[in-house]
Amino acid sequence: MNTAYFIAAKIARNKQSTFSSFIIRLATAATILSVAVMIMAVAIVQGFKTTIRDKMFIFWGHAQVALFDPNPSAQVASKPFRKDPALLQQIRSHKGIQAVYPYIVKPGIIKANNSLEGIKLKGVEANYPLKSNTAIGFSGRPIQFPDSGYAQEIILSQSTMDRLRLKIGGTVLVVFFDPESEVPPVRKLTVVGTYHTGMEEIDKSFGICDIRLLRRVSNWAADDISAIQINMTDYRTAQQTGEDIYQSYLQPPMSVSTIKDIYPFIFSWLDFQNVNTRIILIIMGLVAAINMATALLIFILERTHMIGVLKALGMPNAAIQRTFSYHAARIALKGVLWGTLLGVGLCLLQQYTHLIQLNENTYYMKAAPIELKWWYVVLIDLGTLIFCTLIMILPSLIVRKVNIVQALRFR
Repeated sequence: MNTAYFIAAKIARNKQSTFSSFIIRLATAATILSVAVMIMAVAIVQGFKTTIRDKMFIFWGHAQVALFDPNPSAQVASKPFRKDPALLQQIRSHKGIQAVYPYIVKPGIIKANNSLEGIKLKGVEANYPLKSNTAIGFSGRPIQFPDSGYAQEIILSQSTMDRLRLKIGGTVLVVFFDPESEVPPVRKLTVVGTYHTGMEEIDKSFGICDIRLLRRVSNWAADDISAIQINMTDYRTAQQTGEDIYQSYLQPPMSVSTIKDIYPFIFSWLDFQNVNTRIILIIMGLVAAINMATALLIFILERTHMIGVLKALGMPNAAIQRTFSYHAARIALKGVLWGTLLGVGLCLLQQYTHLIQLNENTYYMKAAPIELKWWYVVLIDLGTLIFCTLIMILPSLIVRKVNIVQALRFR
């Protein structure tokens, strides 16, 4: 029989109301809150990062092939290159590539209801997946691409629609910039749909139209494009996959830019969220461990007489230490389990009810997003339990300092 564990179990079943029992309940509550906060913090930060990335990736992909530009964030190419079906197939068949989409971006001015808005129109082909991700809210219908000519239709962001006081079905005049023409091309287009990402960098600046329209107003050939959007199966491989594509299939002046190259400040901001998460985990872990260690110390001091009796009966110091360590581990386990239930429950509540609202202008979304993965929870639980148990070894060392004679006289 494990004597230390047997005594610890007996102590745990003792419901006598003492000062140490109150302190232990208080420490358990602190552990519950710490674990719940850690689970929620990780779920919200990961959900936040995933949602932002999805918004960026669905609109721009993970990487882009275009003519070399020292400023890839400009996104407007003055010169086209030919859409090579063989090149598209090579990229599409490369490991880790999900899809490729040729496109053109051209600046212009939209006029509607006596209001003007500067905009960059992204011309896409019929298979462009604007509605394939819930991270982008879409209303209306997709552009209908005719077999010949080009679609006289446009999709604008909801914020642009609001500024121009437009509704779906309304018409706009688009004036395109063309430095080679004395009279800039003007087209009348019908708004057939709206999108909403919540990201001002996209919503305020971009619209979607037929790629053939932009070829026509730019006087480009029927197979000219300004870039190729590349969607990958795993965003974490974007940098390496982009380098592989460049080395394997491209020749200067062609180049590959990842979405991080185009929007570096956004991804730097997302990476900084990892620092916030680490700080929260460290602080909450320390709070839980210090509370548990303090509770154990008070519990040991209150049980000084019992320690003296056990020593008098010949129980080794190490066994007495294990007794209190077992008891402390049971308390920590209880706190971790209840904290997990509370944290997961709050995450599910937020995921389905959106109780925590955010300023969309600042955070790019209206409610705190949740990405709850089981292995996040397991790592937090194990880390907290192990850390608290190791910290509680320190107060258990006081057992070795207890004098048998003085302890037996202590009541």
